[in-house]
Amino acid sequence: MVEKKVVLSKLKELNKYLKQLRKHEGTSKKELEGDLDKLWSVERGLQLCIQIILDIGTHILSEEGVVIDNYSDIFRELVKLGVIPEGFAKDIKGMAGFRNILVHEYADVDIDIIAKTLNNNLDDFEQFAVYVNNYLNS
Repeated sequence: MVEKKVVLSKLKELNKYLKQLRKHEGTSKKELEGDLDKLWSVERGLQLCIQIILDIGTHILSEEGVVIDNYSDIFRELVKLGVIPEGFAKDIKGMAGFRNILVHEYADVDIDIIAKTLNNNLDDFEQFAVYVNNYLNS
């Protein structure tokens, strides 16, 4: 049985980080290149948001008895459990790899991808939270 309290706490944390990232929406690649503080803030915020949804996914899967070998399996397995729809999983499947780049290959991070994610994909985190809440309440 999934511990709602754990997941809801993570969702609250996700919401807090998204509010901070929303302050930077509209920031261009050029602006990020010229402002290291802002770049680091956005990178870290995205890393934390991605990590939280991966943690939530891992928690749900673990509590449901599903074992995964790596982060890239999380979204596919969440589809099988009915937590998220397949189309959405396809839209966000690259997040696990992006998280690994942010954490392990920070020198090779493409600022263009950071700007695009900041400006085009924050709603994906909120949509994930909606799907998870629906799952918890079903």
